[in-house]
Amino acid sequence: MVKVVKISSLFILLAGVLAAPVSANDFPTVERVKFVQECMALKGGPNYVNMYGCSCVIDKIASEMTFDEYTYADAFVRLKNMRGERGGYFRSSKDSRTARKGYLTIKEDAEHQCFVDQQITRAQ
Repeated sequence: MVKVVKISSLFILLAGVLAAPVSANDFPTVERVKFVQECMALKGGPNYVNMYGCSCVIDKIASEMTFDEYTYADAFVRLKNMRGERGGYFRSSKDSRTARKGYLTIKEDAEHQCFVDQQITRAQ
């Protein structure tokens, strides 16, 4: 009877470890959806192929960056074209260049791996 208790305790321990969440760099669902919608719009519109490819891209980005790193770099990419002195930091600071380059490299690699750069944008 002691052996049964030890085996069941080990089983419970293993089940708990295997059921633990693994996604340390998980992005909020809303951010993933916004990324996929924007990506699909840029790639020709909402269809299954674009949805699948764009969701693959954000998954690959999430595997390479934390959400904080992503939002930081994404802000520099989006605000690069801001006019005037306010935009100067987003255009020409060392932080800006480093963050943009790292993010865009990861994004381009992800698009290539997910075949987003080769998408058919409409049925023929």
